[in-house]
Amino acid sequence: MQELDIKVIRDRLMQLARTSGACAVGVCNQEGLAGGPPSTDLTHELEGAQSAIAFALPVDEEKLELYMGKFDHGGHQEDFLQVNRLALEIASELAHSLHGFGFEAVLVHAGNTSGGDYHRDVSPQNEYQRKAAERYPAKESDFLMGSVPALSQRYLAAAAGVGFFGMSGNILTESHGAAIVLGATVTTADLLPTPVLPPQVNYCDECKMCLEACPTKLMSPTDFTTVTMGEHGHHRYSTRLHHARCAMHMTGVAGLSADGKWSSWGPGRKQLPDDDENLLPAIMEMAGDAAKRPQVPGGFELRGQNMNIMCNACNLVCHPKLEVRAKRLKMWRQGGVSVQHEDGRVEMMPPEDGRAFLDAMPPERRALYEKIED
Repeated sequence: MQELDIKVIRDRLMQLARTSGACAVGVCNQEGLAGGPPSTDLTHELEGAQSAIAFALPVDEEKLELYMGKFDHGGHQEDFLQVNRLALEIASELAHSLHGFGFEAVLVHAGNTSGGDYHRDVSPQNEYQRKAAERYPAKESDFLMGSVPALSQRYLAAAAGVGFFGMSGNILTESHGAAIVLGATVTTADLLPTPVLPPQVNYCDECKMCLEACPTKLMSPTDFTTVTMGEHGHHRYSTRLHHARCAMHMTGVAGLSADGKWSSWGPGRKQLPDDDENLLPAIMEMAGDAAKRPQVPGGFELRGQNMNIMCNACNLVCHPKLEVRAKRLKMWRQGGVSVQHEDGRVEMMPPEDGRAFLDAMPPERRALYEKIED
């Protein structure tokens, strides 16, 4: 197949993603991903893979701000789920089109980890991946608790020029910041790559509002990680502790900030330990508490469990305009603390009212939300 034909195919596929709602689309190949972590090897997802199409879809910003202001939870959650469904549909359509052109192709699931929708071996599978793992080592607990992907959508998006890394480690787009959902399709077609975004379009000024919006101790304010792919050193981001910290708040198991003045939508008040060595026992205890609480109305099913999105603030706070970031951070941190009623409803209250609400609970019920001193 001639090079022109490949370019036409690539451009048609990118246009398909754009007309379906993507705010940014790009293509990366093995050469542009070389030197990155093991989760940048396209063959981990598809044998013989040569390239990947990555794209970003924006979420509804009006619903996002009602969520950040603690006024409405359900609107943003439903929108976020719909955008995720659309991302899978677009990725599937791209794969279908590539099949029509005579190539193998598969979509990349966001949860393609050892703890994702289907269990898989995400450890290094070949010499390329083993060498990458030496450059970017992962702890045993990362594999155990499912925080290492077989193929990272974030890395694909950065290498394809869809966006750039912000301090949170999330992908930021020029138009919508980090308030996006990523999607990707991997293929055996040797599609021509699109360029990495130049540094001057990266609006991240390291304001660290993403860290200030995070109620966990996930991101370090002083230690940073830089990923090099295809000899391109991408913008540094805050070094993370174990991703399970994020998961505890994202699912509402935990919620309260360390200073007790604000929370995510999760009603849990117990704090995770500062170090990862003691993390697993704390997670088991807190997850056990959450399982005994009333079920939050609404939500969605994931791996046989009813779930709700209770945080995601590091993504949602980030916007290309500094004044919008500052507004969203203020809304998030001044929106109160979360409490849960006996019927499962979650309500936001000023911190002092939340304290009184907890104090009025029977001790056995209150122990499901916070640590009770003897």
